Amino acid sequence: MEVSAELDRDALVALLDRMLRAEARADAPPETERGEWTYGSVGYTEPDEHGWMAPILPKVWMPTGLVVWRIWIWSGGTIRREQMDDPRHSLARWPAIEREVQTYMAASPWLITDGPDAA
Repeated sequence: MEVSAELDRDALVALLDRMLRAEARADAPPETERGEWTYGSVGYTEPDEHGWMAPILPKVWMPTGLVVWRIWIWSGGTIRREQMDDPRHSLARWPAIEREVQTYMAASPWLITDGPDAA
């Protein structure tokens, strides 16, 4: 997958969303891989006239690395280095996305912290 050299936050979230949907699977991964997967919804419906949203069903298995990075980038909160280095949060399976996230994080150093106050 070839992507641009630099993405803004919204474009990076959209890229992560697309990959999450592409990687989602209905069947549970093998027991030996379960730590690398998260079971849940791949997103939410558009808000209705009252602003209510609901999880998109059915629930599916998604790679944990994509899930956590999507949440971190989308939320704009800080990230502890130990969280970034956790093998379950690795994006090594998706080198183009990993490069984009690294570029984004390098351009946003205030998002990285060593302290316990991170999200």
